[in-house]
Amino acid sequence: MMGCMGGPGRPFYASLLDMPALTAEARRVIEAEAERRIGWGSQAITSGQTRLHHALAANDTAAVQQITAGVREGLLLLESGTAALRAIEAGTPPKQFALVWFRDQLGLPLLGEAAPMAMDGGPWGLSWYHLTSMAFLIAFLVGTLLIQYARMRRVNALVRRLSPVPTTEDRLDRAPNFGGASKLDLPAAPPAEVAVLSLPGASAAPALATSAAPSPIAAAAAARRPWSGQLRVALIFPETPDVKTFRLVNPEGGDIPFTFMPGQFVTFSAEIGGVRNRRSYTIASSPTQRSHVEVTVKREDQGLISRHLHDKVAVGILLDVSAPLGVFTFTGTEANSIVLIAGGVGITPMMSVTRYLTDRSYPGDIYFLYGARTTDDFIFREELEYLQKRHTNLHVAATMSRAEGTAWMGPEGPVSKDFIAGSVPEIAKRRVHLCGPPPMMEAMKAALAELGVPKEQIKTEAFGPARGVAPGTPAPLPTPTQTSSPGPTPQTASASAVPRIVTTEVRFTKSGKTGALAPDQTVLEAAEAVDVEIDYSCRVGICGVCKVLLLKGEVTMEVEEGLPPDEKARGIVLACQAKSVGSLEVEA
Repeated sequence: MMGCMGGPGRPFYASLLDMPALTAEARRVIEAEAERRIGWGSQAITSGQTRLHHALAANDTAAVQQITAGVREGLLLLESGTAALRAIEAGTPPKQFALVWFRDQLGLPLLGEAAPMAMDGGPWGLSWYHLTSMAFLIAFLVGTLLIQYARMRRVNALVRRLSPVPTTEDRLDRAPNFGGASKLDLPAAPPAEVAVLSLPGASAAPALATSAAPSPIAAAAAARRPWSGQLRVALIFPETPDVKTFRLVNPEGGDIPFTFMPGQFVTFSAEIGGVRNRRSYTIASSPTQRSHVEVTVKREDQGLISRHLHDKVAVGILLDVSAPLGVFTFTGTEANSIVLIAGGVGITPMMSVTRYLTDRSYPGDIYFLYGARTTDDFIFREELEYLQKRHTNLHVAATMSRAEGTAWMGPEGPVSKDFIAGSVPEIAKRRVHLCGPPPMMEAMKAALAELGVPKEQIKTEAFGPARGVAPGTPAPLPTPTQTSSPGPTPQTASASAVPRIVTTEVRFTKSGKTGALAPDQTVLEAAEAVDVEIDYSCRVGICGVCKVLLLKGEVTMEVEEGLPPDEKARGIVLACQAKSVGSLEVEA
């Protein structure tokens, strides 16, 4: 636990044995360490509560056990820090109260002189302090269970209420069906709003034809699958010379047929040149806006879908959409402040988070740091200025790489360590979200590490040029331009591309097909080359759609954020990331 919380490597109480007297220097060191322990313990208990809610909702007993152990660790840190402060207030020598602490923790009798810190004994041989701490922990767990029980009762009541055939008036206020995001994937909402956000619909027709409501378990299982269908382009807004925002609505009217969390993305599918292409783009609008969803897309010369959207799509066009996907989310319950760092069109998930938090009157500080090439490329500039004036907890700082010849009076150059340190006070204590081109992401991770931000407090999502290629050709070299999506889709390579050198093969057991596998080729690319269908979305290892079971062989994966550790232990791999220098056997 101390390692996770950024604690020191040497045991604190063991070091006190080297301090026979309570000098001024010893008092300063002990006070500082005690305050840090109290802070670590409080943070562990607070974060444990949020995680425990999610684990209980998912009926994940293993996670509940793990989280409970973390809360105990946090309580022990809080207890040890408090005991140290009490001891120095009483003037007790460090060596003496360290021995008393070890005696109390190990249940050993004190040798020699009785310690002045010893507490009065309570029932069962435990101190009253320990009994009080245990009672607090038990009350915390009982309260959490009661809250979850009350939430489940509200959900079940809503399912029963929606089971009859809805009238025309009802359809204006109710979500039509149970397809879409899981309740666990929805933004946090007060009890009065849970009913509206937790039951997204896939289409109106199935709801009208259903006479009996599915069981809560069946509804939850259906909700885990992303919704797929068509949305209509209602409006198109130009943001910069090469960036547009597309507002999509339900073609049948009413709310959009799915719910999402701020930071998730949608996947567009379109047939271009006789080939079906897919591309994912982060949602820029707030989940609180139910009448439409917006995506902001930069036109890329190498991007088939982005060029299609910019050049061919007009108001009134229907687009094939699958949504939502992605785990790069923040709803405000995860931390009491947030730092959002973005570059270029990586601003889109940060806008969704910012719009959502300001819509919900999030009380914590929101630090929004952004880097663009020029002021002409500053996406959402006017809206950010407007939101900052209305919300005093929103702090926006931007820097331009090239500001010469413009009226820009702010910082110049790329987002840097000094820019971050000057814009965000005490950043080491805050949660940080990063989104931008891969080179920027690597530079930011290094800068944040130098600023003392623990690795577990940094959440990232990269975007970049397409890496998928036509079968049997090498992957195209990355271009300096980037896209606004969490991941690429296959593109057609040039006719002059040289063939791959293939020395191994991959066998797909379900389809009974075998394909060549080059060292620089993913399992997904090899499957596409022999017409083996493996579903996918982001193609950069974050959505988890392309999971397959590896039956034989070993693979490496550059990115595996979309793969939980337990599934990886069972042999599940991400087809879009799995590469190998040896032959493989995959269940597909």
